[in-house]
Amino acid sequence: MAEIRVPKLNTNDEAYVLLEWLVADGAAVRADEVVASVETSKTVEELVSAYEGVLTHLLPAGSDCAPGQPIARIAETLPPGFPPVAAPAPVEDLPAPVGDMPAPPEGMPAPVGGPPAPAGEVSAPAEVVPAPSEGVPAPAPSAPARAPLITEPAQALIDELGIDPARVLALPVKVVRRADVERLVASDAQLPRQPAPTTDIAGRAGTGGPAEAAGPGEPSGPTEDRGGSSGPGETDDLGGAVRGSSARALSANQRAVGRTVSLSHRTIPAAYAAIKVDVGSATKAARDLTKRLRTLVGLPDLLVAAVARLHPDFPLCFATLVGEGTAAVPGSPHVGVTIDLGSGLYVPVVRDAHRKSVPEIAKELAGFRRLAQHGGFRQEQLDGGNIVVTLHHDPDIVMAVPIVFPGQACAVALTSPQREGERTVAVVGLAYDHRLVNGRDAVLFLQALKEALETPEP
Repeated sequence: MAEIRVPKLNTNDEAYVLLEWLVADGAAVRADEVVASVETSKTVEELVSAYEGVLTHLLPAGSDCAPGQPIARIAETLPPGFPPVAAPAPVEDLPAPVGDMPAPPEGMPAPVGGPPAPAGEVSAPAEVVPAPSEGVPAPAPSAPARAPLITEPAQALIDELGIDPARVLALPVKVVRRADVERLVASDAQLPRQPAPTTDIAGRAGTGGPAEAAGPGEPSGPTEDRGGSSGPGETDDLGGAVRGSSARALSANQRAVGRTVSLSHRTIPAAYAAIKVDVGSATKAARDLTKRLRTLVGLPDLLVAAVARLHPDFPLCFATLVGEGTAAVPGSPHVGVTIDLGSGLYVPVVRDAHRKSVPEIAKELAGFRRLAQHGGFRQEQLDGGNIVVTLHHDPDIVMAVPIVFPGQACAVALTSPQREGERTVAVVGLAYDHRLVNGRDAVLFLQALKEALETPEP
């Protein structure tokens, strides 16, 4: 008699919840088959049987369970008369529908299954059952392939987003988890769309836009505003008359921003932390560089340089989540920076920012701002970012919480410098994907930025 015990899944949890059984009590189970799902404070994990036999539940679904606790037993010897455990037949071995089957050769019996379906209808596949030989019992019909099981968190997200159940059931997995649904939604966002007649294209998912950047494949930048007031009795863009108000069409850039923000909130479990920084020394260093080089240098340029230099010490802040347990860590930091001059949000990318001096970064960002005024960005200038710096430098802004752009791990926010007694301070915030970065690492990252800005390199 073998046992299935709960493994240690999360060092922060002393107990988990047995979310659901995926194999019924008393049912046969194959080795390496997923039998249950367990919910921790962070994720939903699958438990797999290492044995083949008959499963007996020791705990009902919904019970608390501790690491190391047995939750099921497996009788490794199947009882007499128990049907053998067999994998579903491959698709190519399944019989074809009767209507598509060729006529049998002369002298051969016709397959069982009844007459062909009427015209215009699709007949169900007929099972071909050969006549048994004398004294040999007829074989039991093979069981149809089992649809994938859907965990409760996955079903909740499916219901929330209104996803077609047929698309979910078509996923090539035995158990559909919330992460599978999130990937399905993300793949929809990356489908190509009809390009608009403009070269002003914002970053795409995973390619360097910020939390607020334009969505995958969507145009960004100045576009003609076709909105306006609906005339008397006219139907507006909302599909019906709106009394006492006027309809205004959103720009392609803003619609893309909306899609990306929605995708981020649906699929990324984000957290946020902020730190107060004395930026007196940084602003003085920027003024000195401006006078010496006759190139405008500001606090954002120093912050971009500081973020890039933290790449070796905090690689996961620049990473991309790949699957459930893997992070793709880039070899170089490519820092996106938000620019919004009133004609649309752009997020150009300072590539290999760790190799560039502050004056070089300042010159590159100045060029980006000029392009933002006229909408002249090339796609390669907007692609490839793996972290973003969002700028909120209007007077009196003391807090800003950016969202994490899909495909990235972090977004750094810089607010307007404020006088606080004898010093000048700014708040630097970090929004981060909690699947990749934990709170302690987020705080250490912010403390390193604070130190870099309070003691800028000469």
